[in-house]
Amino acid sequence: MSTRQVGEKIRRREDPRLLTGNGRYVDDLGRGALHAAFVRSPHAHARVLDVDIADAWELDGVEAVYTWEDLDGRVGETLPVLIPHPAMTHPRTGHCLARDEVNHVGEAVVMVLARDRYVAEDACARITVSYEPLPPVVGLEAARAADRLVHDDVPDNVSARLLQEVGDVEAALAAAPNTLTLDLEFERSASMPLEGKGVYARWDADDESLRLYSSTQTSTGVRAAVAAKLEMPLAKVEVVTPDVGGGFGVKIVHPWPEEVLVPWAARRLGRDVKWTEDRREHFVSSAHERGQLQEVTVGFDDDGRLLALDVRFWHDNGAYTPYGMIVPIITATQLLGPYKPGAYRVEFWSLYTNTVLVTPYRGAGRP
Repeated sequence: MSTRQVGEKIRRREDPRLLTGNGRYVDDLGRGALHAAFVRSPHAHARVLDVDIADAWELDGVEAVYTWEDLDGRVGETLPVLIPHPAMTHPRTGHCLARDEVNHVGEAVVMVLARDRYVAEDACARITVSYEPLPPVVGLEAARAADRLVHDDVPDNVSARLLQEVGDVEAALAAAPNTLTLDLEFERSASMPLEGKGVYARWDADDESLRLYSSTQTSTGVRAAVAAKLEMPLAKVEVVTPDVGGGFGVKIVHPWPEEVLVPWAARRLGRDVKWTEDRREHFVSSAHERGQLQEVTVGFDDDGRLLALDVRFWHDNGAYTPYGMIVPIITATQLLGPYKPGAYRVEFWSLYTNTVLVTPYRGAGRP
Protein backbone atom coordinates (compact mmCIF):
# COMPACT_ATOMS: atom_id res chain seq x y z
CA MET A 1 0.00 0.00 0.00
CA SER A 2 1.33 3.42 -0.94
CA THR A 3 2.15 5.90 1.81
CA ARG A 4 1.75 8.84 -0.56
CA GLN A 5 -1.24 10.18 1.39
CA VAL A 6 -0.87 8.50 4.77
CA GLY A 7 2.12 8.04 7.07
CA GLU A 8 4.69 10.27 5.39
CA LYS A 9 5.21 13.98 5.01
CA ILE A 10 4.32 15.39 1.60
CA ARG A 11 6.66 18.02 0.26
CA ARG A 12 4.80 21.19 -0.67
CA ARG A 13 5.42 22.32 -4.23
CA GLU A 14 3.95 25.82 -4.19
CA ASP A 15 6.05 27.41 -1.42
CA PRO A 16 9.21 28.44 -3.34
CA ARG A 17 7.20 30.34 -5.95
CA LEU A 18 5.05 32.16 -3.39
CA LEU A 19 7.85 32.87 -0.91
CA THR A 20 10.10 34.37 -3.58
CA GLY A 21 7.50 36.84 -4.80
CA ASN A 22 6.51 34.94 -7.90
CA GLY A 23 2.86 34.48 -7.02
CA ARG A 24 0.32 35.56 -9.61
CA TYR A 25 -2.67 37.41 -8.17
CA VAL A 26 -5.52 39.29 -9.86
CA ASP A 27 -3.87 42.67 -9.30
CA ASP A 28 -0.76 41.43 -11.15
CA LEU A 29 -2.86 41.16 -14.32
CA GLY A 30 -4.34 43.71 -16.69
CA ARG A 31 -1.55 46.26 -16.93
CA GLY A 32 -3.32 48.19 -19.69
CA ALA A 33 -6.83 47.85 -18.34
CA LEU A 34 -9.19 50.60 -17.28
CA HIS A 35 -9.52 50.80 -13.52
CA ALA A 36 -12.81 50.85 -11.64
CA ALA A 37 -13.59 52.64 -8.39
CA PHE A 38 -16.87 52.96 -6.52
CA VAL A 39 -18.80 55.62 -4.68
CA ARG A 40 -20.11 53.82 -1.59
CA SER A 41 -22.77 54.79 0.89
CA PRO A 42 -21.66 56.47 4.14
CA HIS A 43 -25.09 55.70 5.61
CA ALA A 44 -26.41 52.48 7.09
CA HIS A 45 -29.91 53.27 5.83
CA ALA A 46 -30.97 56.04 3.46
CA ARG A 47 -32.94 56.88 0.36
CA VAL A 48 -30.93 57.89 -2.69
CA LEU A 49 -32.49 61.14 -3.88
CA ASP A 50 -30.07 62.32 -6.56
CA VAL A 51 -26.67 61.51 -8.05
CA ASP A 52 -24.73 64.36 -9.65
CA ILE A 53 -21.85 63.06 -11.78
CA ALA A 54 -21.15 66.21 -13.82
CA ASP A 55 -17.92 67.23 -12.06
CA ALA A 56 -16.43 63.75 -12.46
CA TRP A 57 -16.35 64.17 -16.24
CA GLU A 58 -14.09 67.23 -15.94
CA LEU A 59 -11.13 65.03 -14.98
CA ASP A 60 -8.84 63.94 -17.77
CA GLY A 61 -8.73 60.16 -17.98
CA VAL A 62 -12.31 59.39 -16.95
CA GLU A 63 -13.80 56.93 -19.45
CA ALA A 64 -17.21 56.04 -17.98
CA VAL A 65 -19.50 56.76 -15.03
CA TYR A 66 -22.39 54.41 -14.27
CA THR A 67 -25.35 54.51 -11.89
CA TRP A 68 -28.16 51.99 -11.56
CA GLU A 69 -30.10 53.72 -14.34
CA ASP A 70 -27.33 52.79 -16.79
CA LEU A 71 -27.54 49.07 -16.06
CA ASP A 72 -29.43 47.30 -18.82
CA GLY A 73 -31.11 43.92 -19.01
CA ARG A 74 -30.64 41.49 -16.15
CA VAL A 75 -27.66 43.44 -14.84
CA GLY A 76 -30.12 45.99 -13.47
CA GLU A 77 -32.17 43.37 -11.65
CA THR A 78 -31.56 42.21 -8.10
CA LEU A 79 -28.79 39.71 -7.43
CA PRO A 80 -29.76 36.03 -6.99
CA VAL A 81 -30.69 34.10 -3.86
CA LEU A 82 -28.25 31.22 -4.14
CA ILE A 83 -29.92 28.72 -1.79
CA PRO A 84 -33.71 29.18 -1.52
CA HIS A 85 -35.68 27.43 1.23
CA PRO A 86 -39.44 27.07 1.87
CA ALA A 87 -39.03 28.54 5.37
CA MET A 88 -37.48 31.67 3.91
CA THR A 89 -40.59 33.80 3.52
CA HIS A 90 -38.93 37.14 2.76
CA PRO A 91 -35.60 36.79 0.90
CA ARG A 92 -34.05 40.05 -0.21
CA THR A 93 -30.95 40.83 -2.24
CA GLY A 94 -29.48 44.10 -3.45
CA HIS A 95 -28.70 45.50 -6.89
CA CYS A 96 -25.24 45.74 -8.40
CA LEU A 97 -25.54 49.49 -7.86
CA ALA A 98 -28.04 50.88 -5.36
CA ARG A 99 -31.36 51.72 -6.95
CA ASP A 100 -33.48 53.91 -4.64
CA GLU A 101 -32.15 52.97 -1.22
CA VAL A 102 -28.96 51.91 0.53
CA ASN A 103 -29.18 49.40 3.36
CA HIS A 104 -25.66 49.27 4.76
CA VAL A 105 -22.53 51.37 4.91
CA GLY A 106 -20.33 50.57 1.92
CA GLU A 107 -23.12 49.67 -0.51
CA ALA A 108 -22.03 50.67 -4.03
CA VAL A 109 -23.93 53.55 -5.64
CA VAL A 110 -21.75 54.67 -8.58
CA MET A 111 -19.00 52.98 -10.62
CA VAL A 112 -16.30 55.07 -12.30
CA LEU A 113 -13.85 53.80 -14.94
CA ALA A 114 -10.65 55.69 -15.64
CA ARG A 115 -7.16 55.21 -17.04
CA ASP A 116 -5.83 54.42 -13.55
CA ARG A 117 -7.11 53.95 -10.02
CA TYR A 118 -5.94 57.39 -8.91
CA VAL A 119 -8.04 59.20 -11.49
CA ALA A 120 -10.99 56.90 -10.80
CA GLU A 121 -10.88 57.67 -7.08
CA ASP A 122 -10.49 61.41 -7.71
CA ALA A 123 -13.55 61.26 -9.96
CA CYS A 124 -15.51 59.43 -7.25
CA ALA A 125 -14.65 62.24 -4.83
CA ARG A 126 -16.24 64.74 -7.23
CA ILE A 127 -19.56 62.90 -7.38
CA THR A 128 -22.32 64.22 -5.13
CA VAL A 129 -24.96 61.80 -3.88
CA SER A 130 -27.94 63.31 -2.07
CA TYR A 131 -29.35 61.04 0.63
CA GLU A 132 -32.34 61.12 2.91
CA PRO A 133 -31.10 59.29 6.03
CA LEU A 134 -33.48 56.74 7.50
CA PRO A 135 -33.40 55.25 11.03
CA PRO A 136 -31.07 52.23 10.90
CA VAL A 137 -31.64 48.84 12.49
CA VAL A 138 -28.36 47.73 14.05
CA GLY A 139 -27.97 44.71 16.31
CA LEU A 140 -30.24 41.78 17.02
CA GLU A 141 -32.07 43.46 19.89
CA ALA A 142 -33.16 46.28 17.59
CA ALA A 143 -34.08 43.80 14.85
CA ARG A 144 -36.19 41.73 17.28
CA ALA A 145 -37.95 44.81 18.64
CA ALA A 146 -38.92 45.74 15.06
CA ASP A 147 -39.66 49.34 15.99
CA ARG A 148 -37.93 50.12 12.70
CA LEU A 149 -37.74 48.02 9.55
CA VAL A 150 -34.80 47.38 7.25
CA HIS A 151 -37.12 46.63 4.33
CA ASP A 152 -40.59 48.21 4.42
CA ASP A 153 -42.22 45.09 3.00
CA VAL A 154 -40.66 42.63 5.48
CA PRO A 155 -42.73 42.38 8.67
CA ASP A 156 -40.78 42.29 11.96
CA ASN A 157 -37.47 42.18 10.02
CA VAL A 158 -37.85 38.39 9.73
CA SER A 159 -36.41 36.84 6.58
CA ALA A 160 -36.94 33.26 7.75
CA ARG A 161 -38.27 31.21 10.67
CA LEU A 162 -37.76 27.48 11.13
CA LEU A 163 -38.84 25.02 13.82
CA GLN A 164 -37.39 21.50 14.01
CA GLU A 165 -38.00 18.96 16.76
CA VAL A 166 -37.75 15.28 17.60
CA GLY A 167 -39.20 13.59 20.69
CA ASP A 168 -41.25 15.22 23.47
CA VAL A 169 -38.98 18.03 24.68
CA GLU A 170 -41.38 19.38 27.30
CA ALA A 171 -41.86 15.96 28.91
CA ALA A 172 -38.13 15.16 28.78
CA LEU A 173 -37.23 18.45 30.46
CA ALA A 174 -39.88 17.96 33.15
CA ALA A 175 -38.58 14.47 33.92
CA ALA A 176 -34.89 15.41 33.89
CA PRO A 177 -33.21 15.38 37.35
CA ASN A 178 -31.36 18.59 36.45
CA THR A 179 -31.90 21.51 34.08
CA LEU A 180 -29.77 24.44 33.10
CA THR A 181 -30.60 27.56 31.06
CA LEU A 182 -27.97 29.57 29.21
CA ASP A 183 -28.26 32.90 27.41
CA LEU A 184 -25.44 33.07 24.86
CA GLU A 185 -24.33 35.92 22.63
CA PHE A 186 -22.02 35.36 19.66
CA GLU A 187 -20.51 38.43 18.06
CA ARG A 188 -20.14 38.97 14.37
CA SER A 189 -16.60 38.56 13.14
CA ALA A 190 -14.77 39.50 9.96
CA SER A 191 -11.95 37.86 8.08
CA MET A 192 -9.03 39.89 6.81
CA PRO A 193 -7.34 38.15 3.85
CA LEU A 194 -3.97 39.45 2.72
CA GLU A 195 -5.57 40.10 -0.67
CA GLY A 196 -8.98 41.71 -0.93
CA LYS A 197 -11.45 40.95 -3.68
CA GLY A 198 -10.30 41.58 -7.22
CA VAL A 199 -11.84 41.25 -10.68
CA TYR A 200 -10.30 41.61 -14.15
CA ALA A 201 -12.32 41.13 -17.34
CA ARG A 202 -11.31 40.76 -21.00
CA TRP A 203 -13.94 40.86 -23.74
CA ASP A 204 -13.23 39.25 -27.12
CA ALA A 205 -15.48 41.05 -29.60
CA ASP A 206 -14.61 38.74 -32.50
CA ASP A 207 -15.53 35.61 -30.56
CA GLU A 208 -18.16 37.33 -28.37
CA SER A 209 -16.60 35.61 -25.39
CA LEU A 210 -15.51 36.75 -21.96
CA ARG A 211 -12.57 35.80 -19.79
CA LEU A 212 -12.87 36.86 -16.17
CA TYR A 213 -10.19 36.63 -13.50
CA SER A 214 -11.50 36.81 -9.95
CA SER A 215 -10.08 36.32 -6.48
CA THR A 216 -12.92 34.01 -5.57
CA GLN A 217 -13.56 30.78 -3.69
CA THR A 218 -16.17 29.66 -6.19
CA SER A 219 -15.12 30.18 -9.80
CA THR A 220 -17.79 27.91 -11.30
CA GLY A 221 -20.53 29.75 -9.41
CA VAL A 222 -19.21 33.11 -10.61
CA ARG A 223 -19.11 31.78 -14.15
CA ALA A 224 -22.74 30.67 -14.06
CA ALA A 225 -23.93 33.89 -12.43
CA VAL A 226 -22.07 36.18 -14.83
CA ALA A 227 -23.30 34.23 -17.85
CA ALA A 228 -26.88 34.50 -16.57
CA LYS A 229 -26.63 38.21 -15.74
CA LEU A 230 -24.97 39.14 -19.03
CA GLU A 231 -27.34 36.78 -20.89
CA MET A 232 -24.47 34.89 -22.49
CA PRO A 233 -24.07 31.19 -23.26
CA LEU A 234 -22.16 29.48 -20.46
CA ALA A 235 -19.62 28.18 -22.98
CA LYS A 236 -18.71 31.77 -23.87
CA VAL A 237 -17.73 32.69 -20.29
CA GLU A 238 -14.47 31.56 -18.71
CA VAL A 239 -13.58 32.33 -15.10
CA VAL A 240 -9.99 31.91 -13.92
CA THR A 241 -8.92 32.00 -10.29
CA PRO A 242 -5.20 32.71 -10.02
CA ASP A 243 -3.38 32.69 -6.68
CA VAL A 244 -5.68 33.84 -3.89
CA GLY A 245 -4.35 35.66 -0.86
CA GLY A 246 -6.87 34.18 1.55
CA GLY A 247 -10.61 33.59 1.38
CA PHE A 248 -12.10 32.14 4.58
CA GLY A 249 -15.68 32.62 3.33
CA VAL A 250 -15.61 36.32 2.57
CA LYS A 251 -15.01 35.51 -1.11
CA ILE A 252 -17.64 32.79 -1.39
CA VAL A 253 -20.56 34.92 -2.64
CA HIS A 254 -21.21 34.32 -6.32
CA PRO A 255 -21.50 36.85 -7.62
CA TRP A 256 -20.36 39.92 -5.77
CA PRO A 257 -21.72 43.03 -7.56
CA GLU A 258 -18.25 43.87 -8.83
CA GLU A 259 -17.99 40.45 -10.50
CA VAL A 260 -20.99 41.41 -12.64
CA LEU A 261 -20.21 45.08 -13.18
CA VAL A 262 -16.59 44.72 -14.30
CA PRO A 263 -17.26 42.23 -17.14
CA TRP A 264 -20.44 44.11 -18.09
CA ALA A 265 -18.40 47.30 -18.51
CA ALA A 266 -15.64 45.46 -20.39
CA ARG A 267 -18.15 44.17 -22.92
CA ARG A 268 -19.92 47.53 -23.18
CA LEU A 269 -16.70 49.50 -23.79
CA GLY A 270 -14.73 46.82 -25.62
CA ARG A 271 -11.86 47.44 -23.21
CA ASP A 272 -10.13 45.44 -20.50
CA VAL A 273 -11.42 46.49 -17.08
CA LYS A 274 -10.14 45.66 -13.60
CA TRP A 275 -10.99 46.45 -10.01
CA THR A 276 -8.92 45.74 -6.93
CA GLU A 277 -10.53 46.20 -3.54
CA ASP A 278 -8.53 48.46 -1.24
CA ARG A 279 -8.32 47.84 2.49
CA ARG A 280 -10.88 50.49 3.41
CA GLU A 281 -13.41 49.00 0.98
CA HIS A 282 -12.87 45.61 2.55
CA PHE A 283 -13.46 47.03 6.04
CA VAL A 284 -16.77 48.67 5.14
CA SER A 285 -18.34 46.52 2.44
CA SER A 286 -17.18 42.89 2.64
CA ALA A 287 -19.24 40.18 4.29
CA HIS A 288 -19.14 39.16 7.94
CA GLU A 289 -19.89 35.87 9.66
CA ARG A 290 -22.74 35.06 12.00
CA GLY A 291 -23.84 37.05 15.00
CA GLN A 292 -26.43 35.26 17.14
CA LEU A 293 -28.39 35.38 20.36
CA GLN A 294 -29.20 31.93 21.77
CA GLU A 295 -31.48 30.76 24.57
CA VAL A 296 -30.48 27.20 25.52
CA THR A 297 -32.27 24.93 27.98
CA VAL A 298 -30.74 21.53 28.71
CA GLY A 299 -31.96 18.60 30.80
CA PHE A 300 -29.43 16.09 32.16
CA ASP A 301 -29.03 13.36 34.77
CA ASP A 302 -26.67 13.26 37.76
CA ASP A 303 -23.94 11.68 35.64
CA GLY A 304 -24.09 14.56 33.16
CA ARG A 305 -25.85 12.61 30.42
CA LEU A 306 -27.86 14.80 28.06
CA LEU A 307 -31.59 14.01 28.16
CA ALA A 308 -33.19 16.98 26.43
CA LEU A 309 -32.07 20.07 24.54
CA ASP A 310 -34.30 23.06 23.74
CA VAL A 311 -32.81 25.98 21.81
CA ARG A 312 -34.17 29.23 20.42
CA PHE A 313 -31.88 31.60 18.60
CA TRP A 314 -31.92 34.76 16.54
CA HIS A 315 -29.49 35.13 13.63
CA ASP A 316 -28.29 38.43 12.18
CA ASN A 317 -28.21 37.96 8.40
CA GLY A 318 -27.41 41.60 7.61
CA ALA A 319 -29.20 43.68 4.98
CA TYR A 320 -29.45 40.96 2.32
CA THR A 321 -29.69 37.18 2.08
CA PRO A 322 -27.78 35.96 -1.00
CA TYR A 323 -27.02 32.68 0.81
CA GLY A 324 -30.58 32.27 1.99
CA MET A 325 -30.72 30.82 5.49
CA ILE A 326 -27.90 28.32 5.15
CA VAL A 327 -25.87 29.68 8.10
CA PRO A 328 -28.62 29.41 10.75
CA ILE A 329 -29.60 26.01 9.35
CA ILE A 330 -26.04 24.84 9.93
CA THR A 331 -26.26 26.19 13.49
CA ALA A 332 -29.52 24.30 14.07
CA THR A 333 -28.11 21.01 12.79
CA GLN A 334 -24.75 21.32 14.55
CA LEU A 335 -25.95 22.36 18.01
CA LEU A 336 -26.20 18.72 19.08
CA GLY A 337 -22.55 18.02 18.36
CA PRO A 338 -21.95 14.28 18.93
CA TYR A 339 -24.82 13.88 21.42
CA LYS A 340 -28.16 12.10 20.99
CA PRO A 341 -30.46 13.31 23.77
CA GLY A 342 -33.56 11.76 22.22
CA ALA A 343 -35.57 14.95 22.69
CA TYR A 344 -34.41 18.01 20.76
CA ARG A 345 -36.15 21.18 19.65
CA VAL A 346 -34.66 24.16 17.86
CA GLU A 347 -36.43 27.26 16.61
CA PHE A 348 -34.71 30.16 14.94
CA TRP A 349 -35.43 33.48 13.33
CA SER A 350 -33.11 35.00 10.71
CA LEU A 351 -33.35 38.79 10.95
CA TYR A 352 -32.46 41.77 8.79
CA THR A 353 -30.21 44.54 10.06
CA ASN A 354 -28.68 47.55 8.30
CA THR A 355 -25.27 45.93 8.19
CA VAL A 356 -23.22 44.08 5.58
CA LEU A 357 -24.45 40.65 4.58
CA VAL A 358 -23.43 37.41 6.28
CA THR A 359 -21.84 34.54 4.36
CA PRO A 360 -20.69 31.03 5.34
CA TYR A 361 -17.26 31.57 6.90
CA ARG A 362 -14.83 28.95 8.15
CA GLY A 363 -16.81 26.83 10.61
CA ALA A 364 -19.97 28.40 9.21
CA GLY A 365 -22.70 28.71 11.83
CA ARG A 366 -20.78 26.57 14.33
CA PRO A 367 -20.05 28.84 17.30
